[in-house]
Amino acid sequence: MSNPSAAAGRTGKRRSAARAAVIWGVTGLVSYGLTLTLISDTFFWFAIPGVLGLLTVVIIATHAVLNRSPGNDDLRVLMKRYAAIVLVSAVLVAVPLVVDVRYAYPLMGVGMMAFLVAGKTLVEQRRRPQA
Repeated sequence: MSNPSAAAGRTGKRRSAARAAVIWGVTGLVSYGLTLTLISDTFFWFAIPGVLGLLTVVIIATHAVLNRSPGNDDLRVLMKRYAAIVLVSAVLVAVPLVVDVRYAYPLMGVGMMAFLVAGKTLVEQRRRPQA
């Protein structure tokens, strides 16, 4: 039998990276779904928490990519990570325009926000004094 006191609360172990990615992925999908209610005439108010949720997921994901060690102080590594974020952002902005499906339009906002947050994070990292 397992220890009932350990099962009742947190065991003190940190969540694995895969579990955290799944949680943030599901949060992003739910937020995206809430954002799609903007098309509705009745439930459009649900789009506000959806947009805020998408913004939160974008900020956390961008910071996770750019602040990941090893190499978060090396300019070459940072620029490669920033280039990957810019590429993904460009795809997220271009695909809804090319496909012209109105359910994909929130992806344009996600792409633009990822680009802006990545640029701001990169500038902040370069300003930070090196240890």
